[in-house]
Amino acid sequence: MKKWFFILSVFLFSFGFLWAEETPAETAPDKHGVWIKLDGDVDPGMADFVKRAIREAVEKKPDYILFEINTFGGRLDAAYDIVDTITGIKNIKTVSLVRQKAISAGALIALASKELYMLPGTTIGDCAPIVQGSDGTPTIVGEKIQSPLRAKFRNLAQQNHYPELLSESMVSPDLEVLELTRGDSTLVIEGKHYAKLSEKEKASWGSPKILVAAGDLLTMTDKEATQLGFSKATVNSKEELEEKLLIIHQSSVEITWSEKLARFIGAISGILLIVGFGALYLEFKTPGFGIFGIIGITAIAIVFLGQYSGGLHNYLPLILLIIGMILFVLEIFVLPGTFVFGVLGIGFMMAALAITFQDVALPGFLSNLTQGAAPWLRGLFYVMFTAVLALALPLLATRYLLPRLPQKWSPILHADLEDSHSPTEAVTALHVGDSGIAKTMLRPVGHGEFNGELFDVNTRGGEIIEAGTPIKITAILEGRIWVAADKNG
Repeated sequence: MKKWFFILSVFLFSFGFLWAEETPAETAPDKHGVWIKLDGDVDPGMADFVKRAIREAVEKKPDYILFEINTFGGRLDAAYDIVDTITGIKNIKTVSLVRQKAISAGALIALASKELYMLPGTTIGDCAPIVQGSDGTPTIVGEKIQSPLRAKFRNLAQQNHYPELLSESMVSPDLEVLELTRGDSTLVIEGKHYAKLSEKEKASWGSPKILVAAGDLLTMTDKEATQLGFSKATVNSKEELEEKLLIIHQSSVEITWSEKLARFIGAISGILLIVGFGALYLEFKTPGFGIFGIIGITAIAIVFLGQYSGGLHNYLPLILLIIGMILFVLEIFVLPGTFVFGVLGIGFMMAALAITFQDVALPGFLSNLTQGAAPWLRGLFYVMFTAVLALALPLLATRYLLPRLPQKWSPILHADLEDSHSPTEAVTALHVGDSGIAKTMLRPVGHGEFNGELFDVNTRGGEIIEAGTPIKITAILEGRIWVAADKNG
């Protein structure tokens, strides 16, 4: 009996071993990562982009949100906003990849993620807050700014398990950091605390290694960041990092044109304000309203509207349509006869329609003609096609259909020239030097009253004459009446 029990046990053990050998190991589930690129100066525009990008990334429910960072830093308030947005992400692992540099505020942003990786030859660190002195020389600000910034670094180090003291040494140049080694034990200590150790304690630790000397700010290469416990590893590319994190499905959230515009306006806002106020001053010193007023108001309006331009990409057709209508109104009521504003207005309105109809279902033959074209080109083709039809159909109807209708049904007036007269006949009753009144504003075309009758009149050289101003005729050429303000009227 024992013999058979032993044989059965060996058989079951062997079968179980073979079954375990043949059963494939459970593979790790595919991971999904969403990339967000942070490039250029850290500014409010970048902060707004990060908020929008993270919101869209979270909606995709990824396993990782990865930040590709390359910045020399920028505004500290914007960096705080970005850090708070990143640390507010819940249930999704955040990873920072330094592409070239994460300096100053960029280092703060990089450490906001749970893990840090760097490409070869990249650097991170040096986050001392500075201001420009009166002579243009950069100066590190005082303890009032350094203290909360060190606390921010310390808080991120505690949350994401980075070296705390070394993190603070990116901010304050007077913070000396030493490394003590005794056997398998390693201690990172501030220089002033090491100085307080007894001689016996100093001897037991041996000579200290200076990690950050007094007067320096911690700035690390990719290899140094790995050795000091900041970077998990140096990877050669984004693809290698994805492979390391088992990311199979990846996507990205791109910055929109309107967010780029907002950041550009923010970068040149100081110049725009100087131009705006300078132009308004010149306008104030010159009579009437002219080009300086337009430039001044436009420059200041751009600075103001730039604060809200980050989300304009959703309203581009409406914006183009409004601009086109404004230009068209300027052509009709403010600067008639220039044609420039009218042409620009029509162009803006056509662009708005083209974008609006870029996804419209075209008729079959039009779809074949526009196959492979960009969406906005398809929309433009559709608008142009309908515009051509709108012009051609009335012309053809006027030429071939309306003349064939019975007189009582035809909109065409059937009259001869027996009672007709030249429109210039009334003008012949006027003479150079006659005085009258401008019944409308002349800019440069309008209506003037002479001898109780209204006539179309023109001013020379773009002269603008207010309504009610006395005027006199300076010339009558080919039925056109030229006038000027009558200073003696």
